[in-house]
Amino acid sequence: MQDELSTFSRGGIVTDDRKTLTSGKPIERFVPKEVVIPLIQHLGNPCRATVARKAKVTRGDRIGNAIGGVPIHASVSGVVKRVALQPHPTLVEAEAVVIETASELQEPVWEEVSNWEELSKEKMLEQIADAGIVGLGGATFPTHRKLNLPEGIKVDTLILNGAECEPYLTSDHRLLLEQAKDVVWGAVLIAKIVGAQRILIGIEENKIDAAEILNKAIAKINPSQKVFVVICKTRYPQGSEKQLVEALTYRAVPSGKLPMHVGVLVQNVATAVACYSAIRYRKPLLDRMITVTGRGIMEPKNLIVPIGTLVQDIVDFCGGLHPRTVKVISGGPMMGKALGRLDCPVIKGTGGLIFLTVEEVRREHYGPCISCGRCLDACPLGLEPNQISIYTEAGRQLETESFGTKECFECGCCAFVCPAMRPLVQFIQVAKQSFMTREVMHV
Repeated sequence: MQDELSTFSRGGIVTDDRKTLTSGKPIERFVPKEVVIPLIQHLGNPCRATVARKAKVTRGDRIGNAIGGVPIHASVSGVVKRVALQPHPTLVEAEAVVIETASELQEPVWEEVSNWEELSKEKMLEQIADAGIVGLGGATFPTHRKLNLPEGIKVDTLILNGAECEPYLTSDHRLLLEQAKDVVWGAVLIAKIVGAQRILIGIEENKIDAAEILNKAIAKINPSQKVFVVICKTRYPQGSEKQLVEALTYRAVPSGKLPMHVGVLVQNVATAVACYSAIRYRKPLLDRMITVTGRGIMEPKNLIVPIGTLVQDIVDFCGGLHPRTVKVISGGPMMGKALGRLDCPVIKGTGGLIFLTVEEVRREHYGPCISCGRCLDACPLGLEPNQISIYTEAGRQLETESFGTKECFECGCCAFVCPAMRPLVQFIQVAKQSFMTREVMHV
């Protein structure tokens, strides 16, 4: 056991994590009667449909290809009803393939790849790309591209991110408890691809029950790499890449650089499991494990659902909404996005659905900055959110670069602690957009 819990050195907050709503609930599978699979779900070029109306598809069939991106697959077996513009959780609308689920849903047989443990780096990357795997921690960057390190970059440490520091969310925790062996195998295979000889699995102390299970899985697999489970303080944003790298390796990632520039690669635990399935069985990314929670949903659950499952169908499966529900968030409450409608689907980047009642939503009107400095203390990057907000409010957002606008990853710590209830993250987003507009116009 560690003598001291690991954590990052600057800023951060401790929240009421509200994970007990679902942390003790095993993962349940739900399959809807229809899925709506958007052809844009990740960073990079959108896919083009490779199927048309009335086509019969089997779960795992490729239904969308993208030049330079990753493909999209049918998450259920059934018949294509249409390919058309449909509501999207992060865009207004996007082209999607709508599939009516077959009445008798049977899982295809995923045949084990011969000598899967001994595949070359190139072959493993090919299978990860063909499986359509993207980062499942929120970024949705194509995983095969992240693992294909640039020339001259060497990585000695792989970090598996199991911190799940956002309040409410517990699906990664349940994954660690229920599929620990798959998590460890995924880590071992990814480490082989990038050449890392050390694997650190970072989890917060509120998931300490997963440590023993992970250690048993490590002992059973007995990999050639050194693998350690590291317990971190329960502190937001512990799961942010740069903060987790510092907490586990004591290496600081410089401004404008990535963890790989200090010899570290970070992957989410769910991404590791997806890579393991792709390498061992050539199984595409078809499902998303999510937490459905908040006091606004009658029966909070941890679910695994086919990609393309509509939020409304999930609501119905979880007993419906509480009468006082006023807000739905896709993702976590700190960095997630509010949904304006329930007829949009779960996509690869959906980590959870949070249903909040009027009592849980902060609705106070915000006031002027009172120069208390709390946002400065809370910022894990040491930026100046107060100044960014003041300048942006005055229409001077292009003067905020020296305060750290471009460095901000919008964790929300500043807004959480602000006694004036100022929407600091939104001010920062406005400032960022101004810089992006200027760069596009070359002004």
